[in-house]
Amino acid sequence: MGISKSHLIIAIVLSVLMVMLPSQATEKLRIIGEDSFPPYNYYVTDGKKIKKEIKGFTVELIKLILSDIGIKNEATIELFTWARVLKIIEKDPNVLILDIVRNPDREELYKWVGPIAPREIWLYQLAARKDIHVTSIQDVKNYSVGVMRGSSSSEKLMKYGFEEGINLAFVAKETQNIHKVMRGRVDFVTFSPVELESRLKLLTPPVNINIFEPAYLLSGEHDYFFALSKSTPNEVVIKLQAALDNIKNDGRYLKLWKKYME
Repeated sequence: MGISKSHLIIAIVLSVLMVMLPSQATEKLRIIGEDSFPPYNYYVTDGKKIKKEIKGFTVELIKLILSDIGIKNEATIELFTWARVLKIIEKDPNVLILDIVRNPDREELYKWVGPIAPREIWLYQLAARKDIHVTSIQDVKNYSVGVMRGSSSSEKLMKYGFEEGINLAFVAKETQNIHKVMRGRVDFVTFSPVELESRLKLLTPPVNINIFEPAYLLSGEHDYFFALSKSTPNEVVIKLQAALDNIKNDGRYLKLWKKYME
């Protein structure tokens, strides 16, 4: 049986609408991230008073992406401790983590969109600590390292044989580590250069990054991505990736990068 011209036109229109209209699953995306991960996502604070405004590179990036795929009512962005972020995406559907390291251990746990940013993690010490000298990860084992529980850095250090209570000290928030190393309670902390500098600027009062120095490169082989719940429909992942690629190609990504990273 042949297809009439009018039926063909209707079919084409419906196909276009299916592509253009955002899926119901995308509309229901729950976007979450670590509550203190500058310059990627963080609360704007006024002294010790926390405001309910969330800023950062990945916050603006995901808003651009959602706008490009036609989401008029932006999904709510929520920030939690990293441990809670990982629990939420583990048990709930349609969840997107703003920035997470994509590594082999996590590859099958989520669906991925990215990369969104390069990543290079260093062990930092206080510049005044002239008693510390390390040239290998085995040397580092003779000291204490402060890390956030559940972070990729903590996972990597444990693979190297570091143990909690011996040469590994866990915290719930990375800012706690900065205070601990400044008070001499740990010898090293793990940060990327841009993250450490951003965190120090947000302290009250701000701290000059020159009091720290990089001592050992811990990781530089993996990038930051958006991660989505394993149950997220593939069509959602494809739309998000296509929008991100377009933002990179048209120059908006670079403009946003310069705003937060330079």
